[in-house]
Amino acid sequence: MYIKQAHASDFYVAYHLDSSLTLLHAQSLQRYRLEPESAMAPSLEHVLDLRIYRSKTDTLALNSTKGNAQRFISPLTGGYLKGSSFSADFVQGGSDWLHVDPATGTTYLDARLHFREQSTGDVFYIRFTGVMRLDASIEKVLQWSPEARSTRAAEHYSFVSPVIEVSAERHKWMEQTAFVGHGHYYVPGDGTQAVEFEIYRLVTG
Repeated sequence: MYIKQAHASDFYVAYHLDSSLTLLHAQSLQRYRLEPESAMAPSLEHVLDLRIYRSKTDTLALNSTKGNAQRFISPLTGGYLKGSSFSADFVQGGSDWLHVDPATGTTYLDARLHFREQSTGDVFYIRFTGVMRLDASIEKVLQWSPEARSTRAAEHYSFVSPVIEVSAERHKWMEQTAFVGHGHYYVPGDGTQAVEFEIYRLVTG
């Protein structure tokens, strides 16, 4: 059996051949990398408006809880859910469970809501979680300050992810859709206050 003796020149050629192949592979990956326009972000379509009134007298405060955060349980007393073809009234029994982290100025939202359209009897059940960053205007509202005022969504970082269940077949598209809501506050000056959400569905293509 004949075994060829290895020379230094053989290792030199093999090393440079391997380096060249590695470079060509990297260039190939770069060449065929997906362009940004082939991965379009979803767009938002405004489809629903939600208003829910908070109870001042029945709000419960747990003060400091786990991790020094504060828990508030705020019963909801009225409001509506509106779309382009319906208007449903709030049915009492829902609450908003707010978890406030004073260290970061962040409030975590967690709510259960139900609505009924009077003319048809159609029922809507909504649950959502979300994140709200506290600011001066929001703090005045949460404290029921006489200086509290109505705000615009653009003033706040307040977003929720609603999940909707419905009774009527004509509204079943809501159960098959991802939504995001952008919140602000409604303070009419009569001693009541409400949170409002402009609700958008995510659209691809």
